[in-house]
Amino acid sequence: MPLSRSQYDEIMHEYEERRTRARHNAEEAKKKIFAEIPEYAKIEDGITDLAMECAKRVFDGDGSATSKMKKEIEDLTTRQQQLLKEHGFPADFLEEKYECSDCKDTGYTDGHTKCHCLRQAELRYMYKQSNIEEILQRENFDTLSLEYYTDSEAERMKEIIKTCRRFADDFGKKYENILLYGNVGVGKTFLTNCMAKAILDKGYSVIYFTSMRLFDTLSRELFRYDEEGSWDVQKDIYTCDLLIIDDLGTESVNSFVASRLFDIINERDLRKKSTIISTNLSFEDIDGRYTERNFSRIFGSYTVLHPDVEDIRIRKRRSAL
Repeated sequence: MPLSRSQYDEIMHEYEERRTRARHNAEEAKKKIFAEIPEYAKIEDGITDLAMECAKRVFDGDGSATSKMKKEIEDLTTRQQQLLKEHGFPADFLEEKYECSDCKDTGYTDGHTKCHCLRQAELRYMYKQSNIEEILQRENFDTLSLEYYTDSEAERMKEIIKTCRRFADDFGKKYENILLYGNVGVGKTFLTNCMAKAILDKGYSVIYFTSMRLFDTLSRELFRYDEEGSWDVQKDIYTCDLLIIDDLGTESVNSFVASRLFDIINERDLRKKSTIISTNLSFEDIDGRYTERNFSRIFGSYTVLHPDVEDIRIRKRRSAL
C-alpha cells in the first residue's frame, strides 16, 4: 500500500508545479501593481537601494546608520500598503498564494513532517490507481436506479438512500458511521460506492478495503513494521476521513482479526473519523464472530441500515434473457 518512489515523485512534482504557479501569479500581480500604481514601483526601487546601502555599510563595519535606514524602509513599506488600500487592492495581493497555507505547498510542515495535505494527496493517489475509481464512475448517486426493485422494496430503499445521501451531504459537519447489512445482491456495495464518490468529490480522503484485503494487509504489515513506509498503512487506516470496510465476514476470523477490528473501530471513534461497514452477516453472526465488545461498539455508534430486499442481481440476469 505505501507509494513507490516513482509515485511519490509524481505527487511531489505536482507540489513543485503548485509553487511555480504561486510564484508566477505573484509576479503577474506585481506587474499589474507597477503598471497601475507608478508610485508603488518607485518606492520599491527606493527600498531596494536602501537595503543594498544598508548591507554595504554593515559589510564595511559601519553599522551606525543602519537603524535609521531600517526605519526608512519600514516607512516606505507602510506607504506601499497604504497605496494598495487606496487603489482597492487587498493587503496580501502581492503575496504568493498557496493551495495549502500550512506547508506552503511543500508537503512538509517543518521540513520532515508530512503535512495533512500530502497525506491526503497520497491517499487520493492510491485510490486513483486502484480500479475502484473506475467503479465509482459507474456506481454513484447519479446512476442509482430502483428499476429492479418491487414497489414495496423501492419505498424501503428510498428511505435508505435518503439516509446515505444525508450522510454524504453532512460529511465534515457531523461525525457519523454507517453499517449496511443484508443478503447478497441487495445493493449494499453500490450504496457504499455512492457515498464514497460524493465524499471524495468534496475533497476528503477515503480508503476502501474489502474485509479480506484489510486484515491480510494488516497481518503482512505486522511483520514488516521496521520497513520504510509500513507504519503509514495503519496510520492511514486510523486517520483518513472515511474508511470503508466492504464485505465484513468474508475473511477468516481469528483472535487477530477480532482484536484488530476493535482497535480500528475504537481508534477511529476516538478520533471522530467516520467509517462505513457493509456485511452479509446477521446481527447474531456479527456478535458470534467478532466478540461482544466489537458488537456493542458497532451498534452503539453506527446508523444501521438494512436493505431487506431480494437479490436484484438475479432479477437483472433474468431480465437480460
